[in-house]
Amino acid sequence: MLSSRSFVIAGSGIRLLLADPAPFILTILMPLLLTAFLSPASKAQLSLSGHANASGAQQLIPGLGVLFTLLGTSLVGTLFFREHAWGTWERLRSSSASTLDIVIGKVAPLYVVQLGQMAVLFVAGVLVFGYRPNGSILALVVVLAVFVAMVAAFGVMLVALFATMDQALVVGNLGGMLMGGIGGALAPTSTLPGWLQAVAHISPAYWAIAALQKITLDHGNLGDVAGSLLVMALFGLSFALVAGLRFRPSDTKVGTT
Repeated sequence: MLSSRSFVIAGSGIRLLLADPAPFILTILMPLLLTAFLSPASKAQLSLSGHANASGAQQLIPGLGVLFTLLGTSLVGTLFFREHAWGTWERLRSSSASTLDIVIGKVAPLYVVQLGQMAVLFVAGVLVFGYRPNGSILALVVVLAVFVAMVAAFGVMLVALFATMDQALVVGNLGGMLMGGIGGALAPTSTLPGWLQAVAHISPAYWAIAALQKITLDHGNLGDVAGSLLVMALFGLSFALVAGLRFRPSDTKVGTT
């Protein structure tokens, strides 16, 4: 639960995020634009995978949503590193807020915003491209909530591991592209080269996309995606554990304004 100190920090984070909404707007518009271009190819791929009546949006809306949320990991780092760049990190440390209060206060608003982005993207997919999941909407919401939490934990881990904002951004973006690519964000994993199919399971994105596709194409419910939810939760806990072991409030970080 958020403490009163975390709420104060979260409020500051929300104001910072809203001051520059461009990254969030782009994260919604880019998947929709790519869906418009890639739908015919994705429809053909799904047909070859045994889903002859599916539209390309059934692959692209979940896949691109996962990919661009992973690329949004950089925003987690921004909220931390800019405190160092502005010289306000020490002020936070000297307040009555604990380290956990600070971390939760920083991550919570971004979690809510990124979950909202996913909701807007999926609704836009329904309205613009006819995206229609044939499974449980509750299961869809739970998968998205767990996935975004996992991504937030990944972002905090990068903050804990790297000393500069540029390092965290490079690793976050490359890691996001790699996880999304081998996880099936742009094409069903069954259409990827054999060696990529063999390593796809090590990507957290694979489990998120597999769960979303089960719900979208195969009438999946919460029980059907329980395994994927468990794996995503384990990834998230692993990222959080590394972050907890490596995060030092006294560490010097280099950010940009």
